Amino acid sequence: MEEITYRNTKLLVQTIPKGTLLFRLVNRPTDDTRGVPLDDETRCIIPNFNVFFYPNPFIMPLIFGKWIKEFKKDIIYAYILVRDVKVLRLLYPSKYSRSHKTTKRNFIKMCSTVKKGCMPKMLNFYDPCLSDTIIKKYPDIVGMLGLSRRDSIRLKLAIKKRGTAKVLKYFHNAHDSEGVDGSPELILYPLSERLDKELIVKKTDNLQNNFKILTSFLVSQESQWINFMNRHAKYDPETFFYTYVK
Repeated sequence: MEEITYRNTKLLVQTIPKGTLLFRLVNRPTDDTRGVPLDDETRCIIPNFNVFFYPNPFIMPLIFGKWIKEFKKDIIYAYILVRDVKVLRLLYPSKYSRSHKTTKRNFIKMCSTVKKGCMPKMLNFYDPCLSDTIIKKYPDIVGMLGLSRRDSIRLKLAIKKRGTAKVLKYFHNAHDSEGVDGSPELILYPLSERLDKELIVKKTDNLQNNFKILTSFLVSQESQWINFMNRHAKYDPETFFYTYVK
């Protein structure tokens, strides 16, 4: 791990290696790599365009179970990192966590305070976004590794009610300076370097993405995911995520 300077403090930076598996429940996976679609058939990526990933495919049905039918999200995608990426580590031993997004003049802030730019709507207040200073000074830092207190609570409750041994073996807890523990989220900007201005993406544009889709299964196909994990996933204790094995 390395350190960077922000104002009068040091921030931990961790490299997540190429080949790391990332899991996501989503309706429109193209948005994750090319941005949100606009009315004129272009797409929008703002500097704080973030894509949220989990370490295994079993977390999302547990956390979001009651919303899956409501929002018609029933496909889990496995992505893979196509390059090494640098992210801010908001887990132990860092003294900072995602909770620090509410602190004034900090390196992270609530996404609802970010300029909307070309996006169709404002971002969520409960998500963390990077400060303008970090984005301009460190464009090679393309994400964050941390814990959502809200998701961690939901996950613990769901595991007590519906967790089974055959999937719980894929869960590995991390913890942060605020005492939150659970399965961390990896939050990534889709491009190899974070731009400090919004990007309008055209259909013909060739983008240098950080990740790509590897495969997908329905939420209901738990046995398929178990088979995939048994055959292709090797746990990396340094990142709390899994590495793809052919």
